[in-house]
Amino acid sequence: MTRYCPHCGATLEQHMVGGELRNHWRCTACARLHYDHPMIVVTTFVACGKRLLWVQRALPPKVGAWAIPGGFLEQDETLAEGAARELREESGVVLPASALTFYMMGTITFINQVYVAFRARVTDESLNPGPESLAAGFFSRDECPWGQVAYPEVNDSIIQAYDDLDSGRFDVWHTEMTAQRYARQRVSELP
Repeated sequence: MTRYCPHCGATLEQHMVGGELRNHWRCTACARLHYDHPMIVVTTFVACGKRLLWVQRALPPKVGAWAIPGGFLEQDETLAEGAARELREESGVVLPASALTFYMMGTITFINQVYVAFRARVTDESLNPGPESLAAGFFSRDECPWGQVAYPEVNDSIIQAYDDLDSGRFDVWHTEMTAQRYARQRVSELP
């Protein structure tokens, strides 16, 4: 969080509510409140047969590393709309938000993020990566560039997606990732 108000430039101080310091800030001059909440990341696990879609990052951080397509939710987007936009921008796969099925959600406390993942299937491996990606491709679990994964801390979620793809059974999952542990819990079963 910046130490200065983006509206008037005065310093910010941590705001006290009910005698308790909160994780938001108040401008010492104009008294506007500024919040430091987790960012929301939306992603889509896209399968073609038994292979998942991966993109090779062209933007920092982790240029050249591979990831499941996704990014930050933007203003005025639903979760699925944001995931569909990120999918299109990074891989060239164009799917309407209505074609995405809710799959996983969770918190990644050590990077202050909440993520929401969807799943989808395509029958064609045609890709047209945009400027945010160096390349894109569908990889089986064995073909996956595991040594070049951008965010190995979320590999357990990716392995779960491969497990579900192999079994043909897709449950809904809730995860909690902290610096100390990774916990995944089945929330419900989907057909």
